[in-house]
Amino acid sequence: MQEYNIELVTHDWDRFDDVLALSYAILYGPFGVAKEGDWYHPANGSDFAVAMDADARLVGTARLLPAAEDGTRQVRQVAVVPELSRRGIGQALMVALERTAASSGTCGLWLHARQDAVGFYERMGYIPEGSVFVSELTRIPHRTMRKWLE
Repeated sequence: MQEYNIELVTHDWDRFDDVLALSYAILYGPFGVAKEGDWYHPANGSDFAVAMDADARLVGTARLLPAAEDGTRQVRQVAVVPELSRRGIGQALMVALERTAASSGTCGLWLHARQDAVGFYERMGYIPEGSVFVSELTRIPHRTMRKWLE
């Protein structure tokens, strides 16, 4: 099984445009969201985990927003190229973000999972809360999920 290199990067990473392109191509474009639309919200202090294959091709990314007043952080834009799904890349990205969050004193993480990804996050210890809702941006069902860190 091929191994993937997981790195933590920031907005000033020299390949950050690749992160944006991958996020858009997987998470927004297929649902008719305009590339020039309001799908990416810059937040200073965001952390990013990126996954690269042996040829240094970007194959996955995930974002961790800065801490909120309650000490939690939101995970956003977890994306893995479709042909490599179910190979542990998404899990490795999430573990990297969880470690980063825990090391900075974050007490918990939360996210809006697409309904078809709820099982993935449950296996990682995230608990669904509230009702299913439809994203105003993509028009697909989501569920808020939360995980408390030790």
